[in-house]
Parts: sequence; C-alpha cells; structure tokens
Amino acid sequence: MPKQPETLLLNAMHTSGGGGLTYLKGVLPELARDERFKWVLLAPAAALEGGWVPANVQVNVAPEMGFVQGHLWEQLVLPWLALRWGARTILCNANYAPLLAWRSVLIVHTTPRAAGYALSGGMRVYWAALKVLTRLSLWNAPVAFSVAHHVIADYVGPRSARKVRVAPPAIATVVPATPGARDGNLVVAIGDLYAQKDYPLLVRAFAKLLEQRPHTRLMLVGRPVDARVRDELLGLIRELKLSHAVTLTGGMPHAQLMGVLARAAVFVNTSKAECFNIPVLEAMAQGVPCVLPDADFQFEVADSAGVYVPVDKGGDVAAAFAVAMFGVLENPLVAEALRTKGLARAKLFTWQATAQVIAEGLASKG
Repeated sequence: MPKQPETLLLNAMHTSGGGGLTYLKGVLPELARDERFKWVLLAPAAALEGGWVPANVQVNVAPEMGFVQGHLWEQLVLPWLALRWGARTILCNANYAPLLAWRSVLIVHTTPRAAGYALSGGMRVYWAALKVLTRLSLWNAPVAFSVAHHVIADYVGPRSARKVRVAPPAIATVVPATPGARDGNLVVAIGDLYAQKDYPLLVRAFAKLLEQRPHTRLMLVGRPVDARVRDELLGLIRELKLSHAVTLTGGMPHAQLMGVLARAAVFVNTSKAECFNIPVLEAMAQGVPCVLPDADFQFEVADSAGVYVPVDKGGDVAAAFAVAMFGVLENPLVAEALRTKGLARAKLFTWQATAQVIAEGLASKG
C-alpha cells in the first residue's frame, strides 16, 4: 500500500510583498510537485491575488489583525489550528515560528545587521524582538532554513548552525533583454526605503555621476516603508537639485519591475545590510551589469559578476560609486563582460534546487 503524503502547513501570514512574497511564489509550486507532501497554505488575501497557488494546495486566508494581536494569535492559536488541518509540521516563511507547535520550522529571511541602522525607537524594538524570536525559533526547530550562508552566524553559534540548511531565492527564467531595448542613460536601484539601504549615499553618488553624464537618469523602485527615510531622501534630492533626473517610483508589480530592469544600463545597490539581495539576482538574469558594495552578502549573490566598490576603507565612497557607474556606462566591453558573467551566475539559482533543499530537510525530520 503506498505511503500517504504528510500534511504540512506553510505559514505565510506575514508575507504580503517584497522578497518574502517572491520567495513564496517561487518555491511553493515546486514543493507542491513533491508527492511526499500535502500542503496547506495560510497567507493574507493580498498575497493570494493572481491565481498563482497550485491547485493541489489547500488555501486558508490569514485573519486580518493588528501587529501584536497577530503575533499572539500565531503563537497561541495557530499550532492548534494546524493540528485540526492535519498538519503536525509548520513551515514558516519568516524568521520565527510558533514555539508551541508540534514541529515548527523556519526560513530565515532577514539579517540582524539591519538593526544597527534603525532610525526610530519603534524599529529598534522591532529588530531586538525579531532577533530574540529568531534565536528561540532556531533553538526549538529540528531543522531550519536560511536564504543565505552569511546570515546564519549572525543568529546562532556553530552547534545550532549545523541544523540550518541554505535554500536561496532563485529566478524563474533567465531571459536577457534584447540589446536594442537598453536605455544607455538609465541607472536603476531596487529596494524598499529602509535606513540600511543607504539611499542618500546613492543619491550623492548619482549627483557626481551627473556632472560627467548630464543625461543620465536614476530610477529608484521601492515602497516608502520608512517615512523618515523617504523624507530624508526627498530633501536630499531637492537640495542637490536632482528632481529632473531622479525618480522614486514607489512599489510596482513584479512584471513591471522586470520591464524596468530590461531597459536599464546599470543596476546599482548601496545597501549596508541584506540577507539575500534578490534584486541583484534579478538584474543579472536580465543581463544588467551590477555595481555593488564590497560586502559578503553581495559576493554571495553576484560572485565575480559585479563591480565592487570599497565602502569601509575611507575616502569618498560616493565618488567611488560614481566612478564605478561611469566606467560601466562608458565602456561597452566592460558592460558586456559583466552581462555575460551575470547571466551565467543567475542560471545557478533555480527554484527546483531551492525546493529540493527544503523538501529533503523536511523529510529528514531534522
């Protein structure tokens, strides 16, 4: 008699947008192909739009509650609902998991390094609580996953790190835009407006680039999550008289975002803290040369396919970013070499491979 598939709950109640939603949409269809498991998905209504959930996945819409109430519900009520739905294992698409669940597994998506750049007291409290919950969840979990290697040591020591398996984000297809679609004056940055993104550095660097290439334009795509960061950025753009050349688009649908990347001549990122920088992977998959800080989290994604700017060695970092962007924009041979390396690098990240890591980890029972 064939063995019945094990029922698992994929808890995505905190997944509403950004990289977490991209990850969910990429990995769940692949997990749903594995006949060892039967999946129940809990997600907010906004995350379920578009009809992307596989037909063999049972869907439950997460209740709409406030921040504190929602977290209490997740810790105290969800474990018992999971058992009612037939799931003894809960896989959480978040840094923390219900500690009272029979078997609770997490996917670490964020890094505590971002806490050092929080501007408000509320954000500092949030990051402190997140770090505690993540450590407790990792201690409690029989097996865990992280989207990046470098972040594991930020939370746990070597003993606990052995239970964490790396399941990085991926790209569905690697189809570079045609050369004729490129706008040779378009620089693109992607990421929601948080302090750790260091967008003021990017704007100052772009101002220096504009002195040499007055027709260049910067498009910054990201939701204004932190109002203080947005206001500081808008003030700097006005101060440097860049309103004609810098566009803050806010958030946009993923397909539209890929269209923006398809036109870009350069992708630039100035972030000081990332777990896995999905926009870098998406830029490489579109054949866009990347200019990045020389940080471990950038190397883990782009490897040798990026131009790296030293950010911790003193000097004028904004000027260094400007020089790097100028070098790519003005040198077609450099741009083509980066494009070729980026496309090859992006092909190494597939949702099939990511889902296999998760499925094998879940099947191992830790």
